[in-house]
Amino acid sequence: MINLHQETAAVAAWPTDERLRALQRIIPRARVDDALAQTGRDRTHCRRLPGWFMVWFMIALGLFSRDAYRQIFRCLQVFRPGGIPGRSTLCEARKRLGVAPLRALAAQVVALLGRPETPGAFYRGMRTMAIDGFVLNVADTPANERAFGRPGSGRAPGAFPQVRVLALCETG
Repeated sequence: MINLHQETAAVAAWPTDERLRALQRIIPRARVDDALAQTGRDRTHCRRLPGWFMVWFMIALGLFSRDAYRQIFRCLQVFRPGGIPGRSTLCEARKRLGVAPLRALAAQVVALLGRPETPGAFYRGMRTMAIDGFVLNVADTPANERAFGRPGSGRAPGAFPQVRVLALCETG
């Protein structure tokens, strides 16, 4: 069985330039531009943080999950040289971009990898899948509290609102 913590640690151990080359190979700039155009987010007013760069930045947040925003930005400067903006500037740029371009990009890029000849990917002609759930703490804002609620005990509510995530993935 796959240990998610070990797999994440293994990817995090890859050299930075290797992870960036993989990002560029799997998700070329043309695909990012298409997703931005498809969702109407291709007309950005921010020259310092264009939409295509922010899409890669948001993906890089997963590739470099143990690093701070500004460290991740430094890693991506090979694609867009210039000064390093403040953390709040990066947060605002993420909000402006929204999730629509990432959803459109995922629809273009994400695909099931298992083939009939992949060991464990199929059983009696059917694809094998696994389901798992987990809980994430999110920022302590009124909007998040309304949307997700807080965990509670008999004495007091939890410190942060929590999102429950249910994930489905292929096995094999």
